[in-house]
Amino acid sequence: MKVKKLHLQNYGRFEELQMEFAPSDEIKGNVTIIVGNNGAGKSQVLQALATGFSWFVNGVKNNSNGFEIDKKLIKNNTNETCVHLEVDLDYYNDESDISALIGEKNTSWQISSVKNGRESTFSNKILSLLKAVGKYRRSLTQNNLLSLPLIVFYPVERSIIINSQADTLTSEFDQLDAYFACVDGVGIDFYDFFKWFKELEDIENANIVNEIRKKRNDDYASLLNTFKEFSESFEELSQQIKEEKDEETLELLRESRADLIEQMARMEKEISKGFQSKIDTIQSECINIDAKTVKSAIELFTDFKNIRIERQGTPKMVVEKDGEKLDVNQLSQGEKSLLALVGDIARRLAILNPSLDNPLHGEGVVLIDEVDLHLHPKWQQNLIDKLTKTFPNVQFILTTHSSHIVSDNPDVLVYILDNGELRPYNNAYGEDVNTLLNGVFGVSERTPEIAEKFKMIGDYIGDKQLDNAKNLIDELSQILPKNHTHLLRTQLTWAKAKLDQSKEV
Repeated sequence: MKVKKLHLQNYGRFEELQMEFAPSDEIKGNVTIIVGNNGAGKSQVLQALATGFSWFVNGVKNNSNGFEIDKKLIKNNTNETCVHLEVDLDYYNDESDISALIGEKNTSWQISSVKNGRESTFSNKILSLLKAVGKYRRSLTQNNLLSLPLIVFYPVERSIIINSQADTLTSEFDQLDAYFACVDGVGIDFYDFFKWFKELEDIENANIVNEIRKKRNDDYASLLNTFKEFSESFEELSQQIKEEKDEETLELLRESRADLIEQMARMEKEISKGFQSKIDTIQSECINIDAKTVKSAIELFTDFKNIRIERQGTPKMVVEKDGEKLDVNQLSQGEKSLLALVGDIARRLAILNPSLDNPLHGEGVVLIDEVDLHLHPKWQQNLIDKLTKTFPNVQFILTTHSSHIVSDNPDVLVYILDNGELRPYNNAYGEDVNTLLNGVFGVSERTPEIAEKFKMIGDYIGDKQLDNAKNLIDELSQILPKNHTHLLRTQLTWAKAKLDQSKEV
């Protein structure tokens, strides 16, 4: 599943907005980034998408309608609004799958809202959606291993509810639980991730313990059979030797029996010790494929290793950072934010794709408002690359204030949103922060005083007043770093102008 187009009318600050998303003919990647100043409407775009997708989610999960558009979002001085989505449901790959049943790739639907007491010229158009949802539900009834697309919205107001401890966890997880609170704009509940992760470990550990216990019992049975056979042979030989009155041979036989009993006692201890050692080892290990893929996703995004549940006392989730074991509550806000976000996406994908060898390769749409929230610039710089490598088939639609996010990857679609108007921005990849601040975010990297001096230098060079330009360049050289990009360019421009002037003499 991928959203292809969004059309808003009288929604929020938009009179009309039409928007296409990556991948497209020009952009092969799955990432669309929206940038703009506060109040430009970035969050409203994601909110509209989430409201539209709620009709798919609620339909598949409960056979019910999605969320109504909040009347507060109807544009000022208008009476009604509508949200129109065009979605590609070509999610599966073989001839017997759901997309073949639906019979078409593109499904579109429209939802609308009108102020109380007003007549509407818009209407809900959901027939195509209802057909698709109905076929999803019928297919899911027939096949419990059917994969479902991920849909989740992380708003800017998201709070990371971290509770790494739990006394009793007896929840049973259903595939459709992955759609719980996925588009209603609430916080990332880390506790759900914790419960799910512990449940997988408990199931796997119980299976392993049972296998080890069976092996131990088999070893004990074999040992007892050996002892029984030897005892029967010993009694028979002892009786024969007594009848022959061969005391020397009888004494040797008794010594051999004592040695065997001692050896069997040692073997019994080794079996018991080996059993306990294996039990101790699996307390911190989990080989469940879902948990392993989630662990790998978290390790790729962060510096954390060996994420696991510790069961001594009250169970809690711990990670290893730089060789030190830490409770997740001891992590920084940025670290917890990234751990919770990646863990939540991976958890939902694993639940929705029970038959995939790697659940992280499931498909879907993830909406993240201010994706750079709480993240260190080092993590921002390669966030897009990590998202696309870890979740290669997920479509990401993001908003950001960070130039590091925008310049991270060459194959992303970037939009600038300004005063309700949307325009694409090309060639953001690899640009320096200063250029992006000016070109994309509309923010000058220089103070007004410094910017004015650079302008004066440009004017002086244009008027061939090179001495005046040189004086200002020298002045800036005293207060700016030696590797200041714009200063170096200005010095080169002055040198070229000086050379041209000398040729004219």
